[in-house]
Amino acid sequence: MNIKPYGGGPASQNKREDDLVAQIRTNIVFEKLIVSVLTVAGVSSFALFAINVGAHFVSGRITIGNLGSAVYDAIAFACVFFLAGFAVSAAIGIPLFRFLENRKQRVGWPFVVSAFFAGLALLAALGRAPSFEAPLRLLFLVPPVAAAMLFVRKMRPFWQAVEHDETKPPANIYRIH
Repeated sequence: MNIKPYGGGPASQNKREDDLVAQIRTNIVFEKLIVSVLTVAGVSSFALFAINVGAHFVSGRITIGNLGSAVYDAIAFACVFFLAGFAVSAAIGIPLFRFLENRKQRVGWPFVVSAFFAGLALLAALGRAPSFEAPLRLLFLVPPVAAAMLFVRKMRPFWQAVEHDETKPPANIYRIH
């Protein structure tokens, strides 16, 4: 009869601690992704509102109806962008972070590139993909790329702390200068 103590030995304890730390890191990453998406959704929807109101003002067609339409467009854009950003964060951002973390690569360009292509795929699915006839639709790719860049900016201190922690010498080695 082979009886093992509950919880395993020291190796099992270290594995559970590593899993817990990985889960905490993943939660921090998801939080940073969502905060970045929310921030860019707000700024982008305000910019869309300002552009719409400015266009109506310049054309001399500023009415309550046009202002209401501009507000509705801004709110709709913010909602769609947040929902799409949430889905992309959960479906692409977290697995990409885990993949890069397992390889000990803490770089931001994969997040920016994946945000660009996710935005392009979403625009294509909505029938609004940039083309030669509508090149200004490329501007709709600015918010996802901006959200990814903001995420990378927010994660850089965490990545530097992890790299610093991994490069620390073991506690039982003393350096004499």
